[in-house]
Amino acid sequence: MSSSGADAVVVGGGIVGLCSALHLQRRGYEVTVIDRGPPGTGASGHNAGLFSIGNCLPTATPGVIRSVPKMLLDPSSPLAIRWRYLPRLTPWLLRFLAASRPGRVEQISVAIAGLQHHAVRAFADLLPMPDPDAGLYEGGHLLAYGSEAAFSKAAYGLEVRRARGIPVEVLDPSGVASLYPALSGRISHGVLVPDSYYFDPPVFTAAVAARFTHAGGRWLEQTVRDFRIKGDRISAVETDEGRLGASLVVIAAGAWSRSLVRILGFDTPLDTERGYGVRIPDPGIELGGPLIYMDRHVGITPVPGRLLLAGTDELAGLRAPPNYARAEALIRAARELFPDMNTDGAEKWMSFRPSHPDSLPVIGRSPRQENVYLAYGHGHLGFTMGAITGEMIGQLADAEDTTVELEPFRPTRFRMMGRRRPLINP
Repeated sequence: MSSSGADAVVVGGGIVGLCSALHLQRRGYEVTVIDRGPPGTGASGHNAGLFSIGNCLPTATPGVIRSVPKMLLDPSSPLAIRWRYLPRLTPWLLRFLAASRPGRVEQISVAIAGLQHHAVRAFADLLPMPDPDAGLYEGGHLLAYGSEAAFSKAAYGLEVRRARGIPVEVLDPSGVASLYPALSGRISHGVLVPDSYYFDPPVFTAAVAARFTHAGGRWLEQTVRDFRIKGDRISAVETDEGRLGASLVVIAAGAWSRSLVRILGFDTPLDTERGYGVRIPDPGIELGGPLIYMDRHVGITPVPGRLLLAGTDELAGLRAPPNYARAEALIRAARELFPDMNTDGAEKWMSFRPSHPDSLPVIGRSPRQENVYLAYGHGHLGFTMGAITGEMIGQLADAEDTTVELEPFRPTRFRMMGRRRPLINP
């Protein structure tokens, strides 16, 4: 069965795909988004709910090699590796360690900050900000350190943030207590990242999707299986329910993007950092805004009607069953700050954060097909980078200069091109 054609097909309905779709729509394209499920059911609906404007450091930083034994031996480590997945992960892990060299970390942080500097402006070009009805709220967030030891480890990160021009303000205990009274007496130092936003992930993602469909966009809840390729172009997208013609295709399918680009004849070392979280419907505490408890690597975000906990990463691929003990660890960590927190009705979740070993996304034109554009691998910063990525996908589609230089994000930077796939019905 064939479906009618569309100017543009975006594969992936997370925030990166939705922002790409909205930007293409504004440029006059007829756009269809294809996703496995309803809006907000993937990683874009399951995260800490923060625009991470201040986080320009890659996951791999100098000295990370000393942490690898703990990743393997301690399943409660903030970044853990399942032994069974290690053989498959080893090539990714070697690239990850290579990306932790000081000079490379410097380059990566510059590239991340280049996108972050446009993050809020790019969203404001698409949507009203703030918009409480859409689950989007104004306000910065706090990096909270419970001990001097934890704060001393932050010196390198603060130095890099300042070097990238990211405003931060160091607070003593009284400064923290004035903004977050509930933390009084529990925090040694705080670092305030001002002038940002936070959000209720499933609510905000659904609102962005509604904006797309209300403007005439089409959402198909289907699974992409294949592509029809003619020469150096895709002519149609094959799903489990039919075929959709397309003159332009965007691959923005998060952790599932690698299997799709392999069909197109090339590859990138995309894996998944499995993030865990908890939604607490009636926590019984009041916060002045979101925070990250840096001693335990847990994000704590208050939104109307609930408290969001999120954090920790597990490298175990897409198929291993969740380890919800990691979500329980988030509850215990939050209780170190808020001993009286009520957790009745807590809902645990696990989501897949699509990650390259250098913590940079792939953004650019496919090296095989001239009408295919790539936007995946944003790791922990998918929401932060979603709108600026979508803006640049629109610019690429219309052969314009991009807002940010795309060299650091090029899909061929890993030098792992696959074999050219035979043409389908040439």
